[in-house]
Amino acid sequence: MNAKLMLSVTTCILALGCQAQDLSYSLLDSPDSKPAPRVDGAITYDPVDQQVLLFGGRDGISRSDLWSYSLLQKRWVEIQSSGAPPPARFGHTVVFDARRRRLVVFGGQASGFFSDVWALDIASKSWTRLSVDGAGPSRRYGHSAIYDTARDRMVISHGFTNSGRFDDTWAFDFATNSWRDISPAGTRPLRRCLHHASYDEGRGRMYLYGGCSSGFGPCPQGDLWSFDLALNRWTQLTPQNSPPPRQQYGMAFDAMRDKLIVFGGDGNGLLSDTWEFDPGSGVWQPTAITGAPPVARNRQESVYASDRGVIFSFGGSTESELTNELWSLEPSVRSASPKIFPGGILNAFSATGDAVAPGQIVSLYGEGLGPTAGVAFGFDPQTGKLPTSGIGVSVTWNDILSPIFYAQSGQTNVQVPYELEGSTEARLRLTVNGQVTTITMVPVKPTMPGLFPQVWNQDGSLNSPDNPASVGSLIVLYATGQGVTNPRSQTGSYPEGSYPEPVAATALSIGGHEANILFRGQAPGTAGVMQINARVPEEVARGTSAPIVLSVGGASTQSGIFVAVR
Repeated sequence: MNAKLMLSVTTCILALGCQAQDLSYSLLDSPDSKPAPRVDGAITYDPVDQQVLLFGGRDGISRSDLWSYSLLQKRWVEIQSSGAPPPARFGHTVVFDARRRRLVVFGGQASGFFSDVWALDIASKSWTRLSVDGAGPSRRYGHSAIYDTARDRMVISHGFTNSGRFDDTWAFDFATNSWRDISPAGTRPLRRCLHHASYDEGRGRMYLYGGCSSGFGPCPQGDLWSFDLALNRWTQLTPQNSPPPRQQYGMAFDAMRDKLIVFGGDGNGLLSDTWEFDPGSGVWQPTAITGAPPVARNRQESVYASDRGVIFSFGGSTESELTNELWSLEPSVRSASPKIFPGGILNAFSATGDAVAPGQIVSLYGEGLGPTAGVAFGFDPQTGKLPTSGIGVSVTWNDILSPIFYAQSGQTNVQVPYELEGSTEARLRLTVNGQVTTITMVPVKPTMPGLFPQVWNQDGSLNSPDNPASVGSLIVLYATGQGVTNPRSQTGSYPEGSYPEPVAATALSIGGHEANILFRGQAPGTAGVMQINARVPEEVARGTSAPIVLSVGGASTQSGIFVAVR
């Protein structure tokens, strides 16, 4: 146990692959059925079932079909959904709402233009219309969209209709299903369409690149912009070396390598090049590719799979035909599959345990569990939430994503979701850059408390034999594994307004004597941590180091935690 397990870690979004690393393209096949070749068919990625999802597009007619490519089964399957689907369209966008596990569609074109919002629930395969045409931004095609995970919203920008091009930016709040115009009054990218935007979660930015500003400026464009999602502010980025201008290309942000990747498109002729922008250095450069890339094309769509560290691109138009090809772009050399050691699932504070409790912070020990150099993750300052994936690492319990505190090859620290309440067992799966551990079945108990192995005195100083606490004074302890709380704590979030207490009965003994607990609640600025303020009993022998035992719901903490008393 050391300081990196404390929740006051500084946010550190470092790329696993900051150093140069070759990538390679692979064509993914399907043995039987496939979607029809098309352009402008929007795709997204579902990390739970590890599938690429495709909706709509155009192949002479506008389409409303829905397809899934399973990366586990390596095949396309057409999804038969329930409920009325969105009208057929192309040039729309889709994002994946990870909190609710659904695909969200906005806008596009068919015989006319759309500005409606639809959601497909992945589990039930049912469609729901979230917003009608005209409820927010004007109808449009060829716009861009991202899912801002930190603020639980879809952000769309720019686009085109037969009435002209746009330069506005809007946010659709998934909690309220409502639109808000977040267009800044000052500088913004020139009106355009046929561009893309990508989400940089670590920096809280949206990148917008290229497109067509016909009637207002260049077509194609080659400029790059950053939108600060906390401040709603555009900034133009001006690297010296840039790709040839283009529109109707593929683009995604590779969080594992910390690079914005652009592939192909139309640059006054079809392109087959791949470029990457490094936000850290502010430099564009051609991506080092091993083997042959796809042939030149435009109007393809791309998406990044954070649990695999892979970019997928689908469809588009080559010099001779429409295509239904699905390509992956990933590191040429993969590390060995991650492995959790037997007995390597432990309470992060006590390093003990044969089971886990809802909300508990656990340390997973093994090999290949993350980057060689450890990366610590902090709470988003706007939402108060921890990320559930990053640098190609994700962890699920019964397919529920787990907030991540720290990831390193030999140790990864995560929070067990509170959603496991009532479960007696959970399927644990850890994925690193597409490589998956063997699924481990882990017992779940209502409580599994563990004490952080340090004690603080009433004045905030660290307790020690040289700095003991007085009998009758307050001491402060921290624990995890206290189980569900009232009011209910939210997985991966720090408390706001109140400090939820464990539902289970709590008792503390010091030196074998019952201590008076004055406070027991979720610690400020933490997730999964209970703070305990207790008074050292008068009966405790002075001049000793008294053992501390915490009991929550009938389960007790480990021995070996002491408070020095004078």
